[in-house]
This record gives sequence, C-alpha cells and structure tokens, in this order.
Amino acid sequence: MTATHSFSTLVPDTILDAVESTGLWSDSRIYPLNSYENRVYQIGIEDGTPVIAKFYRPERWTEAQIREEHQTLLTLKAAGVPVVAPLEFNGDSVLRHNSMFFCLSPRLTGQHPEADNLDQLYQLGELIGQLHHTMSSPFVERITVSPLTQIDNAANQILVGNTFSTKCQLPEKLKPIYKQQIAKLRDMSQATINAYWPVSLRPVHGDSHRSNLMLHNEQFHLLDFDDCQNGVAVQDLWLHITQTENPQQQLSEIIEGYETYLPFDRRELSLIDVFKSTRVISYAAWLQSRWDDPAFNKAFAWFGSEEYWTNHLNELKNCELEWGEMSK
Repeated sequence: MTATHSFSTLVPDTILDAVESTGLWSDSRIYPLNSYENRVYQIGIEDGTPVIAKFYRPERWTEAQIREEHQTLLTLKAAGVPVVAPLEFNGDSVLRHNSMFFCLSPRLTGQHPEADNLDQLYQLGELIGQLHHTMSSPFVERITVSPLTQIDNAANQILVGNTFSTKCQLPEKLKPIYKQQIAKLRDMSQATINAYWPVSLRPVHGDSHRSNLMLHNEQFHLLDFDDCQNGVAVQDLWLHITQTENPQQQLSEIIEGYETYLPFDRRELSLIDVFKSTRVISYAAWLQSRWDDPAFNKAFAWFGSEEYWTNHLNELKNCELEWGEMSK
C-alpha cells in the first residue's frame, strides 16, 4: 500500500500549521475523532477551549458546495436551530491550507441518542421538523438525491472492483447472485419512486443517524452537514427507526414530534425501503472505493472476505423480504 491517498500529507505538523494559520495558538494536543470520509480532529488551544478541525476529502466537494453547507449552518444557528456552525475568521469559515479545504468549529460535548427511547425520538422528530421548517429554500450547489443513480453507481463499483487491492473484490462466483439481487431491488425501487416520489424536493440533512446527533445541556444538536442535499423529509427520519418489536411506535413518535413544525406526507413512508436498500448497497461500494486510504483498511479489516460478501448478499435479500413493512 503506497502513501498516495488523499490525506497522506495530513501529518500532525500540517494539522497544527493549518489551525494556527487562523490566529489561534495550539497547545499541540491532537485527538483524532471517528471520521473516515473526511479527517476530523480535536485540537487543544492554549488558554482556551479545544476546537474541532475538519479537513475535507480533496475533490469530493467543490468550494461552492462547501460554502453552501457553511452558509446553511450559519443561517440555522442565527435562526435558533441547535446545530454546530463553523467558526469564522476575517468573515470567512471556508479555510484552505496546502490546497486542502478545512474549517474549525466549537467543541460540543454530550451523549448520542438512546436507541428505542420514545421520548428522545419525539425530540428528534421536533428537531428535524424545526430544521426542515427553517431550511425553506432548495440548495443551489449541493447535490439532489437520486436513489436509482446511487444504486447503479454503487453496483457498478462493486462489479468493477478496486484496482488498488484484490482483497476486497466481490468473488466471481457470487457476481451472478449479486446482479440478480441488485436488479430486483432496483426494479422495486423504481416502481416505488414512480408511485410515491414527490413533485418537489426540499433541503435535508441527508445523513441524520444517531452519531450525528448530540444531547448537550438537555437539548439535541445536529452535527455534520457534510451530506446536506435536496431530498425528501423521510430521509432524515427513517434512520432513527431500529429493528425492534415495535418500529411503528418509534415512527409514530418521530412523526408526532416532526409535525410540531411541519405536516408530514405519510406517502413518503413507502420510500423508506428505497433509501434502506440504497444505503446497504452504497455502503459496501463506499468501503471498496476507499480501500486505497489506509484509514479504511485499518478500521474495516473485516471488509472484503467471502464471508463479508455472503453476509452482504443476505442483507440485500432481507431488504427485498422486508419491503413494505414500514409503510403499513
């Protein structure tokens, strides 16, 4: 494995130089946080509170897309929505060091939501409703969700493979089964989209899973708007439903909280299966496509074995068998 990946030059001295280019003075303490697509660190500040430094993966987003993400966060914060907005230096939050975009944000401490906690699910629904109510204008620079395109691109990635390593390739003997399962899920997704896709889309967080929410001072805050996009409301709701005996009650609490701010079109519930399938397919493709990044093959050492791919095929089959359960 060669050190030619996107973050090969992001060594401690570079990180500290970037932070100190803003005028802050670091105490040289660097604590890496759990982030793989980008690189995120807690940086100690002399005589001050630590900050969070986020370095964007090169060539993933354009400068205009990053600026729209930041402007959205600053607008939300000004409107009283509990988010973590980037810090501004000389009137700018989009910073650059050695051709790499980065930003600094305040450190937020707290706990992530508890799975299955109905009171917290109601609060999360309220927060997302408040978010969607405030983000009323569609994004101009950010992407627009396209599940069928995501499925096609991800499946093609899996079938073509990663040129950096043969270890993580889908075995040839499993490719016919994979193609068959993908074709079924794509056809089911297309039929559902044709029947229930809304006329217009709205700006959404795009990745509001539990790890991107923090309970701080008895209030939930939304973190990491890296995947904000034009989409549908249910995108920001369904990830909080866990596989328990009573997912419908969880969904009911989330929607009740959401409707404190906005009405929810329950026809969107049929799209949960589309997004669930797309996420399962895309996650495997994401891991494979990033295999040249040493952080991935260290953190996901289990990826790419024949056992992994067999389990992945079982996941895809379960998506098919469970289709329609959440919209009942």
